[in-house]
Amino acid sequence: MSEDILKTIKNLLTSGKGDSKRLREIIEVIKKGEPVVMSDYRYIQSLTESSKGVEGEQTPSVKPSKKDESLELLRVRLAEGQITVEQFRELKEALTEDE
Repeated sequence: MSEDILKTIKNLLTSGKGDSKRLREIIEVIKKGEPVVMSDYRYIQSLTESSKGVEGEQTPSVKPSKKDESLELLRVRLAEGQITVEQFRELKEALTEDE
């Protein structure tokens, strides 16, 4: 998923869509292996959807797989304080160990 999001963000930056500073900060978060907060994830989705509608261009969408959906759920639980950062890392490692 992170590779797809990185590609999408780079396409957004290239096309001049969105806040370049915010998009670059999201890239740094992804490169560090940290979870993308839900507000940033939704921001990317909204930019992707708006560029499809306005230009008719098919920008790669952020469509998560089953594993990615599980990771996203973990991110949400972390953001809401339902799990600790350590628990998040352990669960993320368990989900991605077969990659």
